[in-house]
Amino acid sequence: MTIEGVSTYTATDSTSTSTTTSSSSSTLDQVDFLTLLTTQLEYQDPTNPVDNTEMINQMTNYSMLEQDVAQNENLETIINQLSALSALSTSGYIGQDVMAEGGVIEVEDGEATDITVELDEDAATLGINIYDSDGNIVDTIYFTDIESGETEITGAQIMAKADIDSDGTYTAAVVAYDENGDSLDVTVKSAGTITAVEQDDSGNTTLTLEDGREVDLTEVSFTS
Repeated sequence: MTIEGVSTYTATDSTSTSTTTSSSSSTLDQVDFLTLLTTQLEYQDPTNPVDNTEMINQMTNYSMLEQDVAQNENLETIINQLSALSALSTSGYIGQDVMAEGGVIEVEDGEATDITVELDEDAATLGINIYDSDGNIVDTIYFTDIESGETEITGAQIMAKADIDSDGTYTAAVVAYDENGDSLDVTVKSAGTITAVEQDDSGNTTLTLEDGREVDLTEVSFTS
């Protein structure tokens, strides 16, 4: 019997106009500032010279700007170091086993791996459609009186009920109904081994599992 409506999880060097030498930096240093200040004093209007207060303000503003530039450079260095440390730490995930959403069943030598179903309410009937790697349905198996929470469906139970006659990777799609026949929310999870780790610019980490699943780091639980 097949449960209908179930989808499978399947910058250029610049030359200074003063006595300073060529520099690849685009920021002003102390020598540049003094050069500009000297030029300003040299060409100022004799009838309206720059007063001491304005000069002090200019020097203060430059000092604050220089501090901001230094802080930004230090912050960039810290960010780069943290990124390197993060990449180093996440690489340690490779090879570890996790439980993640998706009902992947591996069958080898007649033995199947377990899956785990999670229910918010008690289910009178739990149905599991099992699909092969090509997306063809192989069999549908049923369980009754499943309590809310997490319930493990062992590989032995799967092989005892399902007509699976060859090794390979299979996918389980699960539905659940209460005693009145109303559909219930159900989630299926299975174990997988991490084979790759990718982190985006926002710091989100995506894990790739051996069976092809891509899952967020925050949505898995480690089993080893």
